[in-house]
Amino acid sequence: MLPKISLPVQLLLVIAFVIIFGHSIPFHIIQYFYSISIVLKECLNFFLPIMVFSFICTGILSFKQKTPLVIAVMIGLVFISNIVTPLIAYFSSTLLLSYITNNTDLCTLSIASEMQPLFSFALPPIIKPEYAIFLGVSIGTFVSYFSIAKAESVLLKSKKMIESVIKKLFIPLLPLYVFGFLIEVHHRGIFFDLCQSYGKTYALIIVLQYILVFIFFWIAAGFNLKKTIGAIKIALPSYVTAFGTMSGAATIPVTIQCAEQNTDNKPLAEITTPILTNIHMLGDAITVIVLSVVTLFLFQGTIPPFATFSTFVLYYSTTMLGASGIPGGGITVTAPILKSILGCSDAMISIMITLHLLQDGFGTGANVMADGGLIIMIHKVLNKLKSKIH
Repeated sequence: MLPKISLPVQLLLVIAFVIIFGHSIPFHIIQYFYSISIVLKECLNFFLPIMVFSFICTGILSFKQKTPLVIAVMIGLVFISNIVTPLIAYFSSTLLLSYITNNTDLCTLSIASEMQPLFSFALPPIIKPEYAIFLGVSIGTFVSYFSIAKAESVLLKSKKMIESVIKKLFIPLLPLYVFGFLIEVHHRGIFFDLCQSYGKTYALIIVLQYILVFIFFWIAAGFNLKKTIGAIKIALPSYVTAFGTMSGAATIPVTIQCAEQNTDNKPLAEITTPILTNIHMLGDAITVIVLSVVTLFLFQGTIPPFATFSTFVLYYSTTMLGASGIPGGGITVTAPILKSILGCSDAMISIMITLHLLQDGFGTGANVMADGGLIIMIHKVLNKLKSKIH
């Protein structure tokens, strides 16, 4: 849209415009731009499995025989994160529980109905993203192991075409894409509900997200504050995009760009980002845990014992490997273990899903930022294992 202005500045201008002028924009204008964003999102969702397959497949081709090591390092770090993050959220929420639940009334929550777009269409999915990941890993490994030159050539050419579509179509339209969703959220007054009804609970969730994202980048930068801030600045466009769209999957192209800049390792960014988007959700890990502790206390007057909660975390860390980077994906896949292990009722889970969706922009932003930090860690671990590939 504005080729002479950098993407982060364009996105910040979009946010500022919505905050300052959002209340004065006529309803039909809001509905029109929201409809455009819905159409763009539908197109991206249709295109997403192809992109995921291509990036993972060609990324594996770049790593050749070292691919199993890359996957092993990535899964190991993800599993550690999926265990440590919920524990930090548990101890933080239980420590501050009496303060954050003071004067909270769950019955006051209400959410305006989501706006109906003026026009929309549904594209039939070619394949589910999780199947695209599996096929990308399988075919990439097979072609790489048997050195099938013709297949490699076809895959690499296809990837170049996909990159061209992303750079020439998706990235230039990104500010418009984000604007439509932000202006619709502003119209519904969701942020006012957040601040007025559950300010303290959401404050804890968002502060924990920011702290842990910073720690991720701080560790990734070798505990160097200057490098940490520099890496976070590079990754910020992915946060803004995820915040506006509430979809880690829709943010994949931007996350890859940011990770590539932070690691100078394009193959690594392309192979890890689509996978991490679906299995590593730091924002969700914090939100689900804090909401479960608070809701159990409000409904039952109890706090989950650490032994019970430890069991929940083990199941949770495994369950998240099957989650999906779509709005509400983290809380949806966790619902069964919230009931079976923590004893949450259907009403409690309904409340938690509602509260989770209200802050989904913040949570999704934390998800993709943490992915960016984790990719830097993976890059450094592989370097130490003498596995750097360009």
